[in-house]
Amino acid sequence: MGVAVVLAAFTILVFAGWRAALDRYAGAWTHQPEDAAWVLPDTAQTLVEQSFADLDGAVVDQHVDLITDGQLASAAVGGGAQADVRASPSGSPIAWARRRAVRHAAGMGDGVFADAEYMSRLLRQMAAMPGDYRARLFARDAVYDDQGRLAAAATTDFVANAVVVRLAERAPDRLVPVVSVHPARDDAVQALAHWAERGVKHVSWLPVAQRIDLDGAAANAAYAAMAEHGMTLHTRVGRWKSAAGHEDTIDPAALKPALDAGLEVSVAIGDVDAGADIDVMASLFSLLRQPAYNARLRIDLGGVLKAGRLADVLTPLLQHPQFFDRMRYASAYPDPALAHAIDPARLADHDFLDPALVEPLRAIYDVNPLLFALVTLRHVRLPTTGLHFPASVFTQESGS
Repeated sequence: MGVAVVLAAFTILVFAGWRAALDRYAGAWTHQPEDAAWVLPDTAQTLVEQSFADLDGAVVDQHVDLITDGQLASAAVGGGAQADVRASPSGSPIAWARRRAVRHAAGMGDGVFADAEYMSRLLRQMAAMPGDYRARLFARDAVYDDQGRLAAAATTDFVANAVVVRLAERAPDRLVPVVSVHPARDDAVQALAHWAERGVKHVSWLPVAQRIDLDGAAANAAYAAMAEHGMTLHTRVGRWKSAAGHEDTIDPAALKPALDAGLEVSVAIGDVDAGADIDVMASLFSLLRQPAYNARLRIDLGGVLKAGRLADVLTPLLQHPQFFDRMRYASAYPDPALAHAIDPARLADHDFLDPALVEPLRAIYDVNPLLFALVTLRHVRLPTTGLHFPASVFTQESGS
């Protein structure tokens, strides 16, 4: 009996310690989104009001990821190439730990309603905004090899297209679906046409995680199909690492085939190594200086407030106000819900923020991490100057 009591106590302590660690390092928000009017200090309330005061129209969040255990898929997926894809492996131990942290930060449990819990908290954060807020919700296709065969072992964090489309149909004033069709699929062109006929205008590719050759024959066939249907491609440049451990750097020059095909392209910027062989930011600005490419290229600002990107990504973007009209707000949620993923104190230490804003921003995070991401980026400035992203960055559609 004594041994059993000791083991039970040890288990409780381990569980309590694990929960405490998650609260500290994953997500430590302490209030619900609807509590903002009651718990935010006046300084934070004023900051929020300022962030929405000059917006001409709804905030358009270019990138929100769906996290799912597959519970929502059974009623939505039906037939098709994605029907046989099951929950993906967790990848490396580091990737597993990060996934657990992100789920906790997003208020997502492990029960039979986990998917619904994620969506419920996301939509509650959007509804609690003081102004209209809409977001693009991203699906994530499986990995396919060059022969069009499903590579199940390399597939992580799969999210079926039908799920994001169904969710957007249920919340049409809040969500816009972004499907993911791997170009190496045998039915890629047909799948793109199918979703275009359903009214979907946005497609996501993750070149590193999904192992997509942006200049391969399959990609070029998909570009032609997307251009024919007036679709926008959302993809990535810079250095990215997949949950399975695959890592690579995507040169913005790799976007030329898509742009030459007449496609609208929106890119998120990953990590940038100033001393690497590929100068990502210089290559990106080179594209933007060419009128034909500039007209169709957009920069997704999701992730630019990460600590490792402040000097090499955020600063160059703020130094080029001539390209502000090409930049679009993106939260990259649920990442902003992670404790310290966006650190106001670090931003203030490097003169990107007024130090007086640190505590009000932390108070906003404690209530609504999605609102926190928006308000922080609205007040970020180029160090030693007052130059900041204009209101239009936060309200424009990706194709405008």
